[in-house]
Amino acid sequence: MSTFQYRAYTRQGVMTSGTIVADELDAAIEALYGSGLTPVMTVRCADNESVSATHPTVRDALGLRWAGSKRLGGKELSAFTTELASLVSSGVPVDASFRVLAGAGASPRRIALANGLLKDILAGLQMSEAMSRRPEIFPTDYIAILAGGEAGGQTAQALTLIAEMLARRVEIRNKIRGSLLYPAILLVMSLMSIGVIVFVLIPNLTPIFSDAGLPLPGILAVLADLPDNWQRLLLWSAVAAVVGWIAYRRIVGDETTMKKLDHLKCRLPVLGPLVQRREASQFARSAGSLVEARVPLMAALQTARSLVGNRYLSARYGEAVSRVPEGRALSQVLESMALLPPAMIRLIAVGEETGQLAKMLVRVASNLESEVQGRIEQLVGLLTPLLTVGIGGLVGALILQVMSAVLSINNLAYQ
Repeated sequence: MSTFQYRAYTRQGVMTSGTIVADELDAAIEALYGSGLTPVMTVRCADNESVSATHPTVRDALGLRWAGSKRLGGKELSAFTTELASLVSSGVPVDASFRVLAGAGASPRRIALANGLLKDILAGLQMSEAMSRRPEIFPTDYIAILAGGEAGGQTAQALTLIAEMLARRVEIRNKIRGSLLYPAILLVMSLMSIGVIVFVLIPNLTPIFSDAGLPLPGILAVLADLPDNWQRLLLWSAVAAVVGWIAYRRIVGDETTMKKLDHLKCRLPVLGPLVQRREASQFARSAGSLVEARVPLMAALQTARSLVGNRYLSARYGEAVSRVPEGRALSQVLESMALLPPAMIRLIAVGEETGQLAKMLVRVASNLESEVQGRIEQLVGLLTPLLTVGIGGLVGALILQVMSAVLSINNLAYQ
């Protein structure tokens, strides 16, 4: 540990000085930011032993021990962005906003994130540039929308739009998780039932048939070998998983193959329309948010196109966007490429005619997101009875086989 002497401004703008104990210079500066100070000078003291224990708890109080777990969940990122948007919209300076976010009561991960962003911003970076250094926390569309808002001088508005977008994503994710809870419980209970049959009932029946010189009936003969060969089965499963992972990595690295697979996704009967509408909502929301943040239309469309995850659809959106400079309306090129439902195309056309394109694009995105959420809930709702019938049939067939074997024991007794 080393002792560092510093001069820094407090939150009230008063110059203060003192010493702090840290492992290195960067850690000392980060600790000062975390305590609400803005350092202007930080140097290592020549005599490290004189005040080696002056501030022994600074790092612990700041939560810097937790710096390894920097990733924020969707709910925490949404709350972080909502608070940041509220502070910036209220006229609080950006640096002061991050100091508030890193204040008392914040989680260690939020403190570390806010202090890191504050450090980069005070070093001269834009907020979007500082966030782009943390791709594991901030999604691509988050950074793109914020960068567009900063370019148009609408940072607060861009943050508000991002906060609303993240809140909708969290809401949809929570609804899907809630809908999947019962099927997950049903699946776990069925696996437990199958485990009891395989590892308890069948081993108790096997000696009876072995002593009589007869094999177990039906599928029970196959399941009877599982308790003895589970290690071999686990080994082969691990080998298959490794081979599958290697094959997956090679496929992901091949752009042409991935584009063909993305095209195949779009042509699937049930999944295809869902994928297309989800990507359409992503494109519409990104474009609408950027245009509303006063980003030029072509720049907004190009950025929104780059945020489309499906490679096949991204290429089609790129082709549509390239036709806009030719003098064609956005609604016309999207309609000619069949990228959006007709009702959504009409809303975009109305927005172009009334000069409310940004609001209409955001409305289209909201409508498409609601439609995607509804379809997902329908599929999840359909999954429950399908799992019930399928798992019930499987467990019932195993039980019938066991009962048949039990009843046949009487026949063995008379042989």
